[in-house]
Amino acid sequence: MHPSLLFDQFTQLYRPYIKLMQPLLDQYQLHPAQWLVMKDIAISPGTTLVQISKRRSIEKPTTRKVLKALDAQGWLTVCPGEIDKREKLLYLSPSGQDIHKQLSRQISQLQTEMLETLSMSKDELNQLADQLENIYQTIRHHLQTETS
Repeated sequence: MHPSLLFDQFTQLYRPYIKLMQPLLDQYQLHPAQWLVMKDIAISPGTTLVQISKRRSIEKPTTRKVLKALDAQGWLTVCPGEIDKREKLLYLSPSGQDIHKQLSRQISQLQTEMLETLSMSKDELNQLADQLENIYQTIRHHLQTETS
């Protein structure tokens, strides 16, 4: 197998997946990047802009813009840090939690429907997810050593 084939398949998958998901996001006037940051905050409450940027591999100005949009919708609660009061700890507000919960349920249903059409066992799907995670971690490690 030529190495580019795997990465070409990955990039080929991404756009149709986003198009499939976009109508669900549109119900809440969300863009994919905003949804990913919202999910990140839900998974890691009390996180910071810098931590989100590192986990999502996005630039801090981009993260700041996404957070500003989520905050404008009233979906964030921002608290000062306990040790460093300048630090801003990010949480989903009650309405942000509701949106996250509803949208997570809808997206999960869509993903489940898509996976059910595949002729892959749960073990095969788990193996595929593990391999994709390995590729992701390898790329992240490569980027970190490149910038060090």
